Amino acid sequence: MTSPTVPAHVRGLDPFHPDVLRDPHPVYASLRDAGPATYLPDRDLWLVPRYEEASAILRNYREFISGLGVGYTRVPDHGYRYPLVDTDPPDHTRIRRAVQGWFRRAEMAELRPGVHAVAEELVAAAVDAGEVDAVAALARPLPDLTIRLLTGIVPPSAETIAAWADAVGQLAAPDLEPRHAELAARSLEWLSTEGMEALPPHCMARALMETGGHDGGLEADGPERLMTLDSIWLAGIDSSSSLLGNAVHAFCRFPEEWDRVRSDPALIPNAVEELMRWDSPFRAFYRRTVAPAVIGDVHIPADADVCVMLGSANRDPRRFDRPDRFDVTRADAKAHLALGASVHLCLGAPVARLETVEFLTALAGRVRRFEAAGEPVRARSQTMRKFDTLPVRLVPA
Repeated sequence: MTSPTVPAHVRGLDPFHPDVLRDPHPVYASLRDAGPATYLPDRDLWLVPRYEEASAILRNYREFISGLGVGYTRVPDHGYRYPLVDTDPPDHTRIRRAVQGWFRRAEMAELRPGVHAVAEELVAAAVDAGEVDAVAALARPLPDLTIRLLTGIVPPSAETIAAWADAVGQLAAPDLEPRHAELAARSLEWLSTEGMEALPPHCMARALMETGGHDGGLEADGPERLMTLDSIWLAGIDSSSSLLGNAVHAFCRFPEEWDRVRSDPALIPNAVEELMRWDSPFRAFYRRTVAPAVIGDVHIPADADVCVMLGSANRDPRRFDRPDRFDVTRADAKAHLALGASVHLCLGAPVARLETVEFLTALAGRVRRFEAAGEPVRARSQTMRKFDTLPVRLVPA
């Protein structure tokens, strides 16, 4: 097959280069201008940067499959299959149905008081301290403690869980480091042994492992139950932690938007959607073609790797008016693709929304202003848009 032509103004650009990861939006704009899909020869990868095509691919699970993996590296090449994301219907339908009951509205209502209490405690301590690293003080501990309440899993330490969660996210990275695979394996080993032994009698994790979910739909033989639980546990921590850190950074940059939230707390749920759109925690999801396909007017071969660029799609001016503007009153903010779409819409989306709403609510009651207290450091992650450190000064209300 003749290699596709790469437009001159994007030739040689690598969206996974560390310099681009720090500020990806100029490159995203170039890719959107280049067309609905652009081939990256050095990585043998098709990039899909626009909203319309990205949304269509995420919804078309028959032509663009997840069964070979939703990360850059295919499942057979790295050996990890996470059943909630790396499967297609009908298996995906069966697996999701088995665990969906823990994420319904009634279950979120039961979870809310515990998350509220944790958020209030963390925010109060941070405000008392005055200057904190928002990642260490707020963004990492709240998702960890929330997932403990949800699943019953208590990790060895905060540092360990942060490293494990990051490693599981990095399994989807283009340039996977061996240490991340080793850490992911270590987390599974701990969860299947010490983690299981320490579970309380009645919790999600024990029920999932012992009964296979609400309808017993998860297979008892093989790794399906363990891998499903592991993805709920660690992926839920890393993605929510990224979102919370990005939230603090956004309101530090745009104090006028924080003033609007504080003056009208009813805006908080919409602010959460705008945060996910404006600084999406997941950089991309991947799909594979089962036959030749068409993206926009671009022909894609069979068995191609396709990168759906969530961060770019959510800033597409063809879909969002003034997309680079952070606006907590944006009427269509919830149209974002930050958590996927259709059958593969993130299972943990209700938890992420719940903890971010409670997080912003606690902050709105105690913090008048966020001020930079040092240089923030973005993580070098090729999969998550997040911070390693985010020094801030919390000006009390």
